[in-house]
Amino acid sequence: MKAYIYRTGTVISPFGDDVSESQVMLESLAETQLRACRRAGVELVRIDSPDEAVERPCLLAPDCLYFSEKALADFLAVCRKRGQGGGRLALERCASVEHTLPLQDVELEDWRGDAGRAVYDMWFVADGPLPREGAELRAALADRCPVLTVPMREIVIPVRLPVLDEKQRIFRFPITSTVCCQIGHWTHLLWLSNLAFGTGWMEYVRKHSVWTALKLLGTVTRTRSINKWKVLSRMNVVGKDCDIHPTAYLEASIIGDGVKIGAGACVRNSLIGDSVVMADHAVALNSVVARECFLAENFFLVSSLCYPGSTLGNVKTQMAVIGREVYLHGWCSLLDAKFAGDIKVVHHGKPAGTGRSFMAACIGHRAVLGAKVLVHPGREIPNDLLLVSRPEDVIAELPAEIPPRTPMVRDSGTLIPLAALRKREGG
Repeated sequence: MKAYIYRTGTVISPFGDDVSESQVMLESLAETQLRACRRAGVELVRIDSPDEAVERPCLLAPDCLYFSEKALADFLAVCRKRGQGGGRLALERCASVEHTLPLQDVELEDWRGDAGRAVYDMWFVADGPLPREGAELRAALADRCPVLTVPMREIVIPVRLPVLDEKQRIFRFPITSTVCCQIGHWTHLLWLSNLAFGTGWMEYVRKHSVWTALKLLGTVTRTRSINKWKVLSRMNVVGKDCDIHPTAYLEASIIGDGVKIGAGACVRNSLIGDSVVMADHAVALNSVVARECFLAENFFLVSSLCYPGSTLGNVKTQMAVIGREVYLHGWCSLLDAKFAGDIKVVHHGKPAGTGRSFMAACIGHRAVLGAKVLVHPGREIPNDLLLVSRPEDVIAELPAEIPPRTPMVRDSGTLIPLAALRKREGG
């Protein structure tokens, strides 16, 4: 069977990248689609329009749809069990579906209370012609491809958030390997990275089930304990040629090849790409850090996505998307919370609510954020932008003569005596 992926022309702002190049976990979206199809024994074929899908039966999906290995495999199993006719993939309403839902172009059925299901643009086409335009597929296939709910399981962990909003104070953090998301905005990449721990780990476990079972059994035997922290601290996958300091702490993470992790550093529930360098006391928590990134000393990264090659040196970044080859100065800050109401982003040229009061910004490729730069939540920093401090905030010139033991203050890029400032301001 073939899976036809048709192009939609979707471009992700602020990067200007085609959606297929988007960073999803440690790969591009195109690579994740290919891997999931191969795992399911399906040949992936990329086409320009749906009517180029000539084989029957076949799978059909847009290039903007992320689907995990488990979601695709279970959808195929449901279709085959049905025996005849087509089908369209749906997931029951749950924490992981709701987490990625804002700004998605999906259909919601019976969405009220805690019930309902989300219907995605993944079709199993058994027969018949297909329209040329992707926008016509939902109407054209409505009668031939009934909605089929894919079974799924998830674990939900309550997490306290640093916000004032009572409704959003507790985040229901989902862990599952059955995930679908139609990517049309950088927030979708962020929310998928929040789910990467469960998805990435379960996909690895299915490929290496014997290793995982032996590892778990050996851990319990050696520690003589089923304490979850002791078990998780030994459930790591570490690539080749890594240099990890003995005082670094790793927990339930996947580490790529050639990674360097310094003294006192911490990696928990994260995916770390090849050749990443984490300096002393750097922390990555529930994050995805792509290849060749550098996390400077004491840098703290939480629930964020980093494209390849970035240098991150500020104190702390939470719930952000960092583009390719970005530089964050130690004194810049990405604000990540709103006291009242939800954080708005730009979507299709207009402000759109995210339903979240805890989220930072998206930094475009090769952007540089200098000292004392503050970025409001939900904002997009364009590619190649250089942001620096205001001149008056920097001591650029020193007076020819500075009186000894006299209190001096910064003023308009130079130094003046504190007494002179007070006199000028009438203090």
